[in-house]
Amino acid sequence: MTSITELVDKYERFRRNVLNLQASENYTCSHVRMALGSDLASRYAHIMPDGTNAYGGTQFTDQIYSETQETIKKLYGAKYAEIRPLGGHIAAEISLLCSVKKGGTIMAIDEIHGGYTGYMKGYLPEMFGFRSEIIPYIPETQEIDYDALNRDAMKIKPDAIVLGQSFFVKHYDLKRIREICDASGSKLLYDGSHVMGLIAGKRFQPDAMKYSDILFGSTHKSFFGPQGGILLTNDEKIYSDASFNTVWRTMDNYQPNRIAALGIAAQDLLSFGEEYATKVMLNSHNLGRALEEKGISVRNAPWYSESHQILLSQENTAKYGTFLDISKKLEKNDMICDREGRLGTSEVTRLGFSDMDRIAGAVSDAIKGKDVRKEVVEILRVSGVRFCK
Repeated sequence: MTSITELVDKYERFRRNVLNLQASENYTCSHVRMALGSDLASRYAHIMPDGTNAYGGTQFTDQIYSETQETIKKLYGAKYAEIRPLGGHIAAEISLLCSVKKGGTIMAIDEIHGGYTGYMKGYLPEMFGFRSEIIPYIPETQEIDYDALNRDAMKIKPDAIVLGQSFFVKHYDLKRIREICDASGSKLLYDGSHVMGLIAGKRFQPDAMKYSDILFGSTHKSFFGPQGGILLTNDEKIYSDASFNTVWRTMDNYQPNRIAALGIAAQDLLSFGEEYATKVMLNSHNLGRALEEKGISVRNAPWYSESHQILLSQENTAKYGTFLDISKKLEKNDMICDREGRLGTSEVTRLGFSDMDRIAGAVSDAIKGKDVRKEVVEILRVSGVRFCK
């Protein structure tokens, strides 16, 4: 039997020596990791509906929870924050339970346009007993067809219009969508899982809290915290419903080590979020431009991206193989990305990289079949975690 400890050691060595371009991941600082590995990791905390903790010995745990909650509220300018969800998907479940009645309807962006698969028929709609209709979308410009959405929403009268994508490179016209929601009697739910760190930095969709009934998402993508989720609202009734739908309905113990790690990351985003988000978005644009210049086709030229990810074009597959083939070529050269044609800049930005021309050169050469492992070693030599105290 292989020792799990040895495998973890091998994994750590592997990760220290690769350039991570996964759009769904980020780098956590030593203080976040300290919290995750602290004694809190084996302890319980369960906040009852009356606000008391069901366990003894939690005076510090409760302080950590309270301070983290206040930091998250301040970070997003929200009146209320539910910080217990164990992931963005759990936060989505809670948000939908607060907003959609049995037999009701949501509208969401189709997965063929980068929408989240969980909102499609057969997944959350089947679990919770509601229908899912498609938000009209224009893939060429990466925009919602707002006139068509208005027409469809007035016919369907959905309980909620759910925004957010897994392939997420452009912000929405939230003012227009808010007007559509008000006219159709729908709630506006914004799944910011991929862009929560950029929203926190007030660079991407800075009006998310202004127009959304609920903003929710992951805390481990562009938000550089531990894996988990958060839910934010300015509506007291929604917050009350969210708390009710958290305890014993979607989860139980909220894992206090994760909450402590979340609070540390949130405090760093309060201090450095705007600078971080600005650099992430600039790096995405520059990476897209540089790859195009080196012969790798990137979607949405000439602007490429407003977020933390760029999308490779299907045109590359005729020359270089499928997105799976491209991912394998990169991994063979100590660079990691997903198998769906996304390249992310959150982690490389967190580690201090700004020379996207050099990274694009390594990526391009690897895709074209060259061995660039020595170049990757040289690129990694200057890395070091940034945007933390």
